[in-house]
Amino acid sequence: MAKKKKKQKPKQGHPARLQGDVISIERAKVKRGLDALAPQFTRWLEAQHGDSELAPMVLAAVGETLSYYAEVIELRGVTDFDPPQLFTVLNATIEFEEAEDPDDGSGELREMVFTAWTVYLDFLRENDLWRGDPAGLEWLLETINSDDPFSEHSDAQLLDVPESAEDAVAEIGQMQVLEMGRVLLAWATTKGHEHWNAGPGPKYISQAAETARGLFSKDIDTSSRQHAASVVLSALESVGALDTATGAVPERGNNAEDLMAPGDVANYESKYSYLKAVLDLLLAQPEQSAGESLEAWGLSNLWLLQAIDGQAQPVAEDRSEAFSEAGWAGAHHRMELLRSLGLVSQGRAYDIPGIVRLALTDLDADAQEQALGQAPGDQSVADPFGFSLDEEEEPKRLKRTEPYKGKVLQLKLTLREAKPPIWRRVMVPADLNLGDLHDIIQISFDWSDSHLHQFYGKNYKVSYGPQNPYMKSDIDESTVLLSKLFKQPKDRLAYAYDFGDDWRIGIEVEDVLKSDDGQLPRCIGGRRMGPLEDTGGPWRWNEMVEELKNDQPLTMMEDVLPEEFAAVPGEDFDPAVFSIEEINENLDAEF
Repeated sequence: MAKKKKKQKPKQGHPARLQGDVISIERAKVKRGLDALAPQFTRWLEAQHGDSELAPMVLAAVGETLSYYAEVIELRGVTDFDPPQLFTVLNATIEFEEAEDPDDGSGELREMVFTAWTVYLDFLRENDLWRGDPAGLEWLLETINSDDPFSEHSDAQLLDVPESAEDAVAEIGQMQVLEMGRVLLAWATTKGHEHWNAGPGPKYISQAAETARGLFSKDIDTSSRQHAASVVLSALESVGALDTATGAVPERGNNAEDLMAPGDVANYESKYSYLKAVLDLLLAQPEQSAGESLEAWGLSNLWLLQAIDGQAQPVAEDRSEAFSEAGWAGAHHRMELLRSLGLVSQGRAYDIPGIVRLALTDLDADAQEQALGQAPGDQSVADPFGFSLDEEEEPKRLKRTEPYKGKVLQLKLTLREAKPPIWRRVMVPADLNLGDLHDIIQISFDWSDSHLHQFYGKNYKVSYGPQNPYMKSDIDESTVLLSKLFKQPKDRLAYAYDFGDDWRIGIEVEDVLKSDDGQLPRCIGGRRMGPLEDTGGPWRWNEMVEELKNDQPLTMMEDVLPEEFAAVPGEDFDPAVFSIEEINENLDAEF
């Protein structure tokens, strides 16, 4: 259920992202926000509870869990977050930690985390610091306090999970999602060839959904059927039952027989992997990462977590004021789609089959392992049929099939106001457009393309940028070739990124070559790492670098944990880090 960004790029490998002793960007933001509140929180805790010594422990628990939230869901601030999604993350985090020590049934971790959050939320409310919807804050407090691990009802219900591989195979065999997988596997490797046309385009997915139409309940609309069909095809590919890479048209993969065969313990692993793949894709955060779609996604996932715990959401329950009408209705719509696939049980509540409970628990564990051991942006399940109903989805860049023989620009990219200087020298084909140059800049400075940007001509008289509803540019950047703007040495352009931090880069042509036989685009020089995002802009970054130079600890790199648990990230955080090899590896992956 991890956060899925619209556009993920290979990362250069900042020490702050990849070294175990260094705090991540998201954790740094949480740490910085809680640091600012710490003095006021300590005084309040002393006045309310007469024990200011508890403040570091409370903030440590809040900071750790809020950091997990920030790493999967965009965090607006430590006083403004989405309560239902936070509750989902709290439960998932606690369940994972408890699964690591199954013999400990004390519930102490849950009690500690929920108590810390109750204190912190009371602090936000009483000091008028909460920046979100007041109803959402009240809902979160009520929900946390009602989920008492020592309640007399806490062990009233034994959770249903398969007790043997035979039981698990039998349960999967009864699910509609397996039958749909078999139907679409047979179709994709026979009649589906007529609609392939070198790839799984919208028409192909539409025909696949039509083929499986009889397996859906009548109230599932066309777009939902198409989404489910694309997910099932992707899951078949990811588990090796469907092969779209070897031949000109899809063929049966090595594990196709396991999926098509009747219930047998020998092919349990393939069927279970397929089930997990379907769930992983269906429950991924929607591309439209804001508004009603995101609210519906978070709420439906919350209901699934409740079902895992044996607290199934009643279907007919009145809408909570913490949710909009559209978000509430959208969550019900998502749950009904899961029901039509057999992933949610029929009845008056959104309960789940035991095998789904087991699969969801495994997926949470897999996500935690990936967060610890893999680079940002890696996906646990490939999505070769990545069909999206979002018309604004950015198309995948097509790589060249022939070597480029045209003019090549040698550009110097200089970050303004950076002390010491930060710059890159890159070789770029002249036939690329400004949108491509934006991607080159992002990779060269190891940024994540998570903020708005714009190019500016001489004296800022003309602007170039992407076409989106959040910012107006004079000219669409994708329509402007570099060859039209950069004709000779000394030609210049300005680039701005993240209008909050206000990073500005000067782009200057150093040379125009007739050709170049090397990797294109590529970096041939540079100095120092690109600044971490959301650190306050060049002036704040300069201050942070100076603090390191003077052996002063970086405030944002410290930790609120007690001293014996505290990491010392400053020792490994080196702003002088710069690797041409890693930049070029990522440029090659993108272009």
